[in-house]
This record gives sequence, structure tokens and C-alpha cells, in this order.
Amino acid sequence: MYAYILYPILLRKKADNQTLEFDAYSLKDELPDVHIVMPICNEEKVIEKKLHSIFNTSYPLDKIQLFIGLDNCTDNTKNIIQAKFKQSNIQLIEFHERQGKPAILNQIVEQHIPTSNAILIITDADVFFTENTLFELVKYFKYPEIGLVDSNIQASKIDNTHEKDYWNYETAIKINESIVFHKILGPSGGCYAIRKELFTGIPANFIVDDFYIGFNVLLKKYKSILNKNAVCVEDIVTNWKQEFVRKIRISTGNFQNLWYFKKYAFQFHSEVGFMFISHKIIRWKTPFLLLIIYYLFLLEYTLFILIVTLFLPIIDLLLFTFGVKFKPLRQFHYFICMNIAVFIGFIKFCKGVKTNVWQPTSRN
Repeated sequence: MYAYILYPILLRKKADNQTLEFDAYSLKDELPDVHIVMPICNEEKVIEKKLHSIFNTSYPLDKIQLFIGLDNCTDNTKNIIQAKFKQSNIQLIEFHERQGKPAILNQIVEQHIPTSNAILIITDADVFFTENTLFELVKYFKYPEIGLVDSNIQASKIDNTHEKDYWNYETAIKINESIVFHKILGPSGGCYAIRKELFTGIPANFIVDDFYIGFNVLLKKYKSILNKNAVCVEDIVTNWKQEFVRKIRISTGNFQNLWYFKKYAFQFHSEVGFMFISHKIIRWKTPFLLLIIYYLFLLEYTLFILIVTLFLPIIDLLLFTFGVKFKPLRQFHYFICMNIAVFIGFIKFCKGVKTNVWQPTSRN
């Protein structure tokens, strides 16, 4: 109740009628150099659209340098880039063995981008920019205490209404955290901007690299915000099996981060600790809290527990099969499945993560 309902309500009330108020660049100013880093593996279906979205921008093109890490691509991605994009500010960096996104990021930032005052923009191939995305990501870096700016990723296509609802719910929380605390715990991995000097190398086999990088920005005493005007568009078209596997993977990575930053889980008095507990830790522990509740009430309320945790999801599946959608039942089913994924992710974390390389989600 607190993590999913009361905390968001508290944030919304505190953020009412307020906006981000930081010094910001205008397009007439001398804008900082931008280094876009994009690790990719077999993205022939989306790479042309992605690159067009990057260079169709209001940001000065002479300020943009694009670094593309080809993670052992075996499709036509490289040929498409070389044939259709002749810009001198595109640098292809090939890796002939699969590395995974975190390892690609580490190597490109450390070996190919010199120490400078440039702004890094880390992005995925299937997240498409609007004309103003780059400028909106960069403009608040005029304020010297801003260390990271997250984008507002919106879904252009989605076959899972509740996944979209949950994404919008999460984005609203981060917008309000930005206004109230001038902090978010971790950006959306699909697109965010960070000062080059604040990038922290990602440990081996870490899965959720965006949270690790974002949390370290806060520990270095910089502000981290989501700019709702930095709009990107993503085609989120996955079936329920792909989505369930993705949630297990993310949950495994979340427990890696929880273990790494565990000392901040007890710092109730600090803003970072308060946010960490309220927004993340309680949610990550929800499956275990539910199991405790079930154990305490199992003997007395066995039938009720069976109805809630077993029969209601089955009824929802049957209704969905016949094209009947009852939204509260769908949301409850989504909640149960999400927490099952979290529990499986915890088991995988306990077994140890041997690699963070995974097969990219299939594209349309």
C-alpha cells in the first residue's frame, strides 16, 4: 500500500503546481559537445530509423559525435550504416565476440571518448528521438549541479495495456521525484544523458547498468532529474513470455544493485535512502512480504488465499481468451505475475550471475 499507492500520492501532492527550475541553455547559446553512445546487436530492422531520428535534430550537428558499438553483429546492421550514413561524426567500433551492453559502454567511454566536458547520451537502437530530444536532454546541464537527465520514453505501439499503464505510472513518479527531491534513483536505460566525468564503470556481469550509473551520480552529490519534455518514442511490442523473461532478468539485476548499495537501505534519514526504500526496496521485497502474509493467515483463510492467488488469475485468463477484459482483474493478474518474476529473479541472483549478455528482444 505504501510503496505502490501512498508514496506516489505523497509525491504528487508535494509536486503540485511546481516545475523544474534550473538554469537552462537556449538554442542560441554555445551548447556543449554531445557524445552519443549506442551499443547494438543485430538491429537491422530499426537502425536506419534510429539514425535518421538522431540527425533530424534542432541540436547543432557539428556538436554531435555518435559512437556505435557493434556487439558481434551477424546481420546487415553494419552494411546499412555504411551504405546510408556517410557522416564523418559516426564512429563504428566493432567487437567480434559478444560483450553485452555494460561491457560495450565501459570500453567505448573509457577508450574512445577522451576526458572532456562533453555530455554523454546513452541510448538503445529501438528508442527514437524527436527533433527536440537532444536539446531537452542537454539544456539543464547549464546548471553545474545537474549530473544526469533522464528522457521521457513513450510507447508508440504496445500489445500490453497494463505494461504501458505501469510504465506511465513509473514515469509520473520519477517526474515528481525530480521536482520534489531533484533526484531520481536510476534513469531509463533506453535514453539518458550524463556528464562524462560522472560515468562510473559498470562491474562485470551487472545486468541493470542504468540504475548502477544513476545511483552513483547521486552518491557524488549531483542532481539527477527526468525532463518530461525530453520525449523519445519506443515500439514496445512483446508477447507475454518475452515480457515475463525480461522482468525476471531486470529483477535479477535489481537484487545485484540492492546488494551493492545495501548500506543505503538503512539510511532513512537521507533523501537518497528514503527514496531507495520507498520507491525500490519495498517493491523488490513485496514477494517475500506476501509470502509472510500468506503463512500467517494460511490456516484461517485458506480458501480466500486460494481464490485471490490462483483462481482470480485463471478467471482473468479465461475471460481474456474470450475477448472479455475486466481491467481490475487484469491489473491484479499483472501484479501477481510481476511479483512471481521478482521472486524468480531473486533465486537467479542467489545462484550467481555468470553473464549479462542476453538475446535482444525481437523487433517488428
